[in-house]
Amino acid sequence: MRKTLLAGAIAGVVISPLSHADVYDARAMARGGTGMTMGEYNQALYNPAMINRFDENDEFSFALNGGIIASDQDGFIEGAEDFQDLIDEVERYVDANGPYPEPERTEKVDELEQSLINISDTLVQIEAGGATMIAIPNSKLPLAFVGKAKASIGTAFSYDSADRQVLEDIASGVPGADQDDLVSDVNASLLWIAEYGLMMGKGFNLAGLQIDGGATLKAQTIELVAYQDTVANFDAGDISDSGNLESHSALNVDLGVSTRLGEEGRLILAGTIENFIPQSFDGPNNSEYEMEPVLTAAAGYNGTRFKAEFNMDLTQRNGYDLLQDTQFARAGIELSAGRHFHLRAGYRTDIKSNVSDLLTAGIGITPWDRFNIDLSGGVGEGDTYAAALQLGFKI
Repeated sequence: MRKTLLAGAIAGVVISPLSHADVYDARAMARGGTGMTMGEYNQALYNPAMINRFDENDEFSFALNGGIIASDQDGFIEGAEDFQDLIDEVERYVDANGPYPEPERTEKVDELEQSLINISDTLVQIEAGGATMIAIPNSKLPLAFVGKAKASIGTAFSYDSADRQVLEDIASGVPGADQDDLVSDVNASLLWIAEYGLMMGKGFNLAGLQIDGGATLKAQTIELVAYQDTVANFDAGDISDSGNLESHSALNVDLGVSTRLGEEGRLILAGTIENFIPQSFDGPNNSEYEMEPVLTAAAGYNGTRFKAEFNMDLTQRNGYDLLQDTQFARAGIELSAGRHFHLRAGYRTDIKSNVSDLLTAGIGITPWDRFNIDLSGGVGEGDTYAAALQLGFKI
């Protein structure tokens, strides 16, 4: 079966090597994206204030993360495959029997056109990212080097009514007419952010309340892609060429704070500000990305065998071009058998309803509390799937 360039375009974007922060940490992903109050210094990716939490015998830790979230909540890929099957059927019939007779020809053209209209302006999204963290706890100024990279890519098909004539020509057996003549558009947007920074923490007393504070000073690379071309001219390799890409460098800072309440300090309140310095970046084709501060608040319970957290973005996470704004609420739990085995589960929802809700789960193995392997996965509405892995150790 021969593919249309429409199907090839979709496949090209979905399998592209580069396809907002839940993919950074496998443990946090398993808990629905919660990670501002749970754990200790080697789990401080989501809240710099956690770098202050370490035992006296802790000296060093290393962690490496990778994760992906893919979503086809609008049924884009299935709809494209349905169109592919239908147009292949029409072409085979015409090759074998000649033009469709009326009124069957008009019915087939209507069916083909409707299948294109059904997938017009639907969106496939992929988020992929990784992170590394090297932490050195100490009583004077705990430090960590943090590196993060994440890409969010979205692709959409936009129907052009001129394709009605192309479909009629194919069904009528016009010489040379085929599916490669379709002129509808394929659009793709890519937001790539890489960050490298130094995390620092400090505890202090405020009106009798012990406060942990932390900050990550970071350098950023921001790459923006806004691509549009007809189905016939689409080439996945052209998405990130120089004519469709704008690259920027910036400096920014993340801030975090937390405090423990109760006699045993089991109740924890926390807050973070990502990208404290607001900045604006120009993209290709008159696009623009607004990097605004994202405020998140969390409340958690941190017991020996049971942990739980709820957190919520108080401000939105800005999208870019096809990628829409989001604002998440997250809930997660963790059950532990000592420090050696952990079961996790969670749930994430977008208050703006622009991306699918995600139900997550995962396991963690930490033999002798020195090495850790953490796996997580998630499923959501509309063919949404997630997976992440962390490998690490501490001494």
